[in-house]
Amino acid sequence: MAASINTVEANGAVSRRGFMRLMATAGLATGVAGLTGCAPQATADKKTDANDLAETGSSWRDVPAPIDESLITDTQEADVIVVGGGLAGVSTAASAVENGLTVIVLEKNETPRMTGLDFGCVNSTLAKEAGLELSDEDIYKMTREWIHMSGNRARADIILKFIRESGAAVDWIVEKAEAWGCRPVLAAMRSNSDMYFNYIHPVEFPDGPLYDLETASFGANDIITMLQKQVTDGGSQYLVQVAAEQLEKEGERVAAVIAKNADGDYVRFKGKKGVVLCTGDFGGDEAMMNELTAYDFESFDPEGYFNASMSTGDGHKMGLWAGGAFQMGPQPLMMLPQTYPYFYLHVNDRGERFCNEDCDSVNMCINQLQQHEAKAWSIWDNKWREEIPASLEVSGGMSWDQDFREMGTPWSAEVEEVGTHSWEADAGLLVTADTLDELASAVGIPADALKATVDRYNELVEGGVDLDFGKRQELMTSISEPPFYALRMQTGMCVSVGGLNVDTNSQILDEAGAPIEGLYAVGNTAAGLFGVDYNEAPVPGVSLGRCVTFGKLLGEHLASI
Repeated sequence: MAASINTVEANGAVSRRGFMRLMATAGLATGVAGLTGCAPQATADKKTDANDLAETGSSWRDVPAPIDESLITDTQEADVIVVGGGLAGVSTAASAVENGLTVIVLEKNETPRMTGLDFGCVNSTLAKEAGLELSDEDIYKMTREWIHMSGNRARADIILKFIRESGAAVDWIVEKAEAWGCRPVLAAMRSNSDMYFNYIHPVEFPDGPLYDLETASFGANDIITMLQKQVTDGGSQYLVQVAAEQLEKEGERVAAVIAKNADGDYVRFKGKKGVVLCTGDFGGDEAMMNELTAYDFESFDPEGYFNASMSTGDGHKMGLWAGGAFQMGPQPLMMLPQTYPYFYLHVNDRGERFCNEDCDSVNMCINQLQQHEAKAWSIWDNKWREEIPASLEVSGGMSWDQDFREMGTPWSAEVEEVGTHSWEADAGLLVTADTLDELASAVGIPADALKATVDRYNELVEGGVDLDFGKRQELMTSISEPPFYALRMQTGMCVSVGGLNVDTNSQILDEAGAPIEGLYAVGNTAAGLFGVDYNEAPVPGVSLGRCVTFGKLLGEHLASI
């Protein structure tokens, strides 16, 4: 039988990585909020700054000339100006409003970018009620591991503040979400690996008014829309298609931001308490990515890697121009698998095994991207229905489990067949064949090399010790029963997660480490939690969790000063 692409219908099921590709083909609008579309993006030679053009001599680092006063048509004032209306922005704004402050939120798009499903937090009420409360000893151990995984570049004080405050912050969201119509649950995914242990099960919000898997509207959509409504119902403003361009200082204090509205008019927005930068990441700015990160994006085959970010680092730039400092580089990124290879054998385009497959999802991506043109496949056989659920007892976690599976719900081979195998086959990434020769031919790797690699792997499985890479025995399973599978490993650069240095109150710091009066950052515009990459191992879902946590805390802090 010839190798073939599996064509089982997906019945509308969409996975986390299906969501990423759905974004690449359409911008989704749900209620008053939606998703910004994205697509794989071309990149320039890393040695070339795309904004450093001979015609202009300009760079994104250059402080622009002040906007002429004659162009500013209006001035508006509030206690707090929040730049960016995504999760970090509306969390900050809603907290400030309920603590008695007036807020103006400036969102440059018609709808904010809303991505994500999992709200990572420690010791939420849901976790405590499930008997999963972490002790102080657990918390300190987690902090040490987190710092180690960050290459000692993350800040322990910011990490500890997140750990200690995130449970209450997500409880704050849960109470609102239940009133909104969401059903808060604990996600099943959690890695039990000895090396990449997940300390928590993240909180998810299915079944809300905007929850629709077929259009990939889930998680953050309901929460952002809910908080946006709280801001406007509280008498404050949420303005769209208003793009912030420059900060203004009065002496050493940041006092205002000048933005251009949909009519092309400049407006000055003055914040009596402060200006908060919540503009997301810089992954959509080619020059920043080339200069600030460590990857040779041009060398990656687009079938193995794509950039999903559309954010252009607006807050990073404005903060830098105002005297803020970036965290030590290179800046970390959120690289996540868009196909789930689990723990199975990984081979490159030469058919060679290249890593210990007993790893977390970020590790999968980094190993893949180091291969020629980022080409890599995961190989397994027909025993997957028994092997994958057995692996969850000793490993698992994000990209090693089924999306949307709630804690207490068993792993399902039927769901895997529909939601993973068939969807990935539809995208042309999953190939099945009755022989390894046919499989190799279908994916374009040398058959002799693949067969030699599989023979060696099976030999190690039979011997009970991975002499080549040190993989745990529990995850060594033979590749011997047809049909055989080859899954193209694919990495999506979701967002950058490094940014401007901040203190534990989210106040932006200058080059000397001193706080800049009146200027704050939350979410992916801020540094502190990551040093090397999005190390999700301790707390999966920390990206959304930190937006809610530090947004809530900053709203309270601004009300206290």
